[in-house]
Amino acid sequence: MTTIIFDGVDFHYDTPYTDVFQNLSLVLDTHWRSGLIGRNGRGKTTLLQLIHRQLQATTGTIDVHRPTVYFPAPAIASATVRQTMVDAIAPFSHWQAAMEQCLKDGSETALERYADIQDRFQNAGGYHLEANIERELDHIALDPSLLERCFSTLSGGEQTRILIAALFVSDQHFPLIDEPTNHLDQAGRRQVADYLAEKNGFLLVSHDRQFLDGAIDHVVAINKSDVEVSAGTFKAWQADTASALLHEQRTRDNIEREVKQLARASTQRRSSSQQRESDKYQHGRAGKGDAAIFDKGAIGHSAAKQMKRALTIERRINQQLEEKRGLLKNQEKQRVLSIQTRDKTRHPLLTINNLDLEIARKLIVQNLSLTLSSGDRIAITGPNGSGKTSVFNAICSELTPTGGSISQAAHIRFDRAFQQPLWSKGFLQAYIEATGIDETHFRQLLGTLEVRGDVFDRPLETLSQGQLKKVDLCRTLVSEVDYLLWDEPMNYIDIFSREQIEQAILISSPTMLFIEHDETFVNNVATEVICL
Repeated sequence: MTTIIFDGVDFHYDTPYTDVFQNLSLVLDTHWRSGLIGRNGRGKTTLLQLIHRQLQATTGTIDVHRPTVYFPAPAIASATVRQTMVDAIAPFSHWQAAMEQCLKDGSETALERYADIQDRFQNAGGYHLEANIERELDHIALDPSLLERCFSTLSGGEQTRILIAALFVSDQHFPLIDEPTNHLDQAGRRQVADYLAEKNGFLLVSHDRQFLDGAIDHVVAINKSDVEVSAGTFKAWQADTASALLHEQRTRDNIEREVKQLARASTQRRSSSQQRESDKYQHGRAGKGDAAIFDKGAIGHSAAKQMKRALTIERRINQQLEEKRGLLKNQEKQRVLSIQTRDKTRHPLLTINNLDLEIARKLIVQNLSLTLSSGDRIAITGPNGSGKTSVFNAICSELTPTGGSISQAAHIRFDRAFQQPLWSKGFLQAYIEATGIDETHFRQLLGTLEVRGDVFDRPLETLSQGQLKKVDLCRTLVSEVDYLLWDEPMNYIDIFSREQIEQAILISSPTMLFIEHDETFVNNVATEVICL
């Protein structure tokens, strides 16, 4: 068994100072198909980068007994698919060129260097590269003819599948996979999930619940107070976690009731003890016949017993409170998000009739018709390149239709969230001042989605991709609009926030036209689905 071991690891970023992990101890088996989950900003990518040696722990040790390979890997725009896959694992092209140069040189020193490079090349699986590349392409349902294509000419989904397949060309490396689904359509996600399910060991960050269920056999959850590892699918982990939290909540409620009862009993015992003590000093005012009633020794003994009982109850209260403090440490705060649109009539807000769209003289959308009325939540789905975002561009008058029509009343207002966040550089405060949006409302919305603290004082470049996406979504919710255009809103958004957004949509019933590849999200919130 090969393992990755974190022992007492602390890590923080210096600029700006951000504490991520404190005294983290963790053991991961590299044969597990592990899914790494947690809220945006909790350190999922940081954990991968620590394992990959891109970052160094502040204190503590991290033992990694296998070389690692990382997705996404940088790719040279002019490189072929073959070159990209070859160099995703190790610098094979560089080694091959260096070995050729050494042979040309022929000197003793050059031949010694050749032997050293050849050992590295062989140990990394260099002599099996070609066969392994074709094997992995076949397993992930890509045609080997792509190998001679320029990598930059492929679609985003094809590029993702190529880079995922490259991770498994060598069985010597442990794959670290950071959010592979963001450029994959629904069919691509199913293909990659099926592909990963056949593999032997990786650590995967993803927020797509259906994708996780199809790919993993262990869950690594970065919680509020700890990092938890459990065997099974994401769905099993989610059910177990909900059951455990429910049990802890009931235990906590029982403790609170018992503590209240004990506190009342303690107060009564103390009061009785104090009363008995005061009775001792009534003896001097008692008559001769009352002397037996005011036996100071008996009264003092009774008062001491009452006080002792009170102290015993208080110790029990403290024990119960200590047990209570150990409960629900990982319960996520459930803040209520409101997603409102203003028009509540059933009149059509947006009408598209027989729409045709072309890009570079190529017809990408043909004969599309839809009507969006108040309360509708229409999902537009389809494979990459089917023209989904182009439809949004046409609605926003950024692309002129070649056929059909798009109509809406002049008073209708909408706001759009983009695949790539509109605000991604600079400072939030500057954007707020430039746009004049309600800062208090904006901060409240962000706080509801767990984006708070110093985010208004930090450069946007230092926020996680999920935090930037939340900023973009909240930007569309600040002002009153009649409907929302959301383009792949769930990209990079953590699972807990996805469920929070789903719940808000179901409660508030906003009017929406959205593009999304997360099947669970679409199934949960869409009132109609149009597949291009």
